Amino acid sequence: MRSRTPNPIPYRGFDILIQVDRAGDRIFGHADVFANDEFKARLSVGSTRRRTREIRDRLRCLAKSKVDVWALAGPSGAARPH
Repeated sequence: MRSRTPNPIPYRGFDILIQVDRAGDRIFGHADVFANDEFKARLSVGSTRRRTREIRDRLRCLAKSKVDVWALAGPSGAARPH
């Protein structure tokens, strides 16, 4: 079973796309972070003890945290949107 966010999640000038896959009792997911349609990062999570929604929520939080770190790094941060 595959679950993908239908629309990107906008956050601080970045777009976050989340995809979660279930294979038996395992759930894997990743969040892709884009700025101006340019790929910037991928964060991944896997679990046998979580639900699909919990994985999706965790990925959303991790991706937003990554963007927050870039924002703190200032204009010299390589991943900042243009």
